[in-house]
Amino acid sequence: MKPLVSVIVPVFNVEDYLERCLDSLIKQSLSDIEILLIDDASLDKSGYICEEYAEKDGRFRVIHHPENRGLSVARNTGIANAQSDYLMFVDSDDWVHVNFCKDAYECAVQYQADIVLFRFKRVGDNNITHIKFYNENNPVNPIQSGYKTRYEAIDLLHNRVVGNAAWDKLYQKEIFNDISYPPGFLYEDIGTTYKAIWKAYRIYYLDKVLYYYCQRTDSITAKKTEKLWRDWYTMRIQQYRDLAEWGYPSEKLEVLLKNIAIGYCIKIKPNNSDENYIFCRKVLLDTNNIPVFFSLKGKIMFSLFKYCRPIFELICLLFNRNVC
Repeated sequence: MKPLVSVIVPVFNVEDYLERCLDSLIKQSLSDIEILLIDDASLDKSGYICEEYAEKDGRFRVIHHPENRGLSVARNTGIANAQSDYLMFVDSDDWVHVNFCKDAYECAVQYQADIVLFRFKRVGDNNITHIKFYNENNPVNPIQSGYKTRYEAIDLLHNRVVGNAAWDKLYQKEIFNDISYPPGFLYEDIGTTYKAIWKAYRIYYLDKVLYYYCQRTDSITAKKTEKLWRDWYTMRIQQYRDLAEWGYPSEKLEVLLKNIAIGYCIKIKPNNSDENYIFCRKVLLDTNNIPVFFSLKGKIMFSLFKYCRPIFELICLLFNRNVC
């Protein structure tokens, strides 16, 4: 019989964190699962650790990439090889609650959900779990468990209550029949998760913390390089264009678009051969009034961009383009 849930774990050079992750998967209260370890040509002992776990627990399957191809390709490999009707993702430096699979799977079956969204907690390298994050319960206006429309689910992504990550969700595998993670990009989740949400017929939000996201100081996303920012905004711009085509509410699109535009022009050096820069510049120049939803810094930078570009660029340069 096929497993109830396929858990996909891309692995690359995480020997210091991998055993903690895999131990949390061995302890899952839902035992009828498979765990696909996609070793993306690790240069450390990660590949050997994967094989050790596969030897002692038959639920692990290891696939070794002959060369490093990136997180997107590793996830796509996992999807292609998964045997279950339900998929979950875990990053190999994170770990999960003992009921990670059980609660999400039972929720999907009970409510016939194509996607189950749930909460996560951000933790530090040394397992500190008191770091506040976006999705901590709001005592004034908590989000209750229940069905969410596409629009409501997209709002949860934009408001960072759930977030764009692949790993705080359970998916019907068939959702990925015509969706894949884009190779070569950082923040590939931003270019993928909203597509899965939009395709889903039933979406259920489960108000439980089931995932522990390790905020590493040495991770790729912790290093704010121009490629990181360029990929982040490229994915955001594509998301905006798709949502506009699909009929996402115009007032919410405006907030998304103008936040993208000011962020891109701050973080990325001006380049008149860069189509995204030209697009974002035009958005700002065509905006007559300061957007009320901008932060104070955002309002100042918007005004400088429109009316005193040299000062705008000087500030970006002085602060290494980390103004906002």
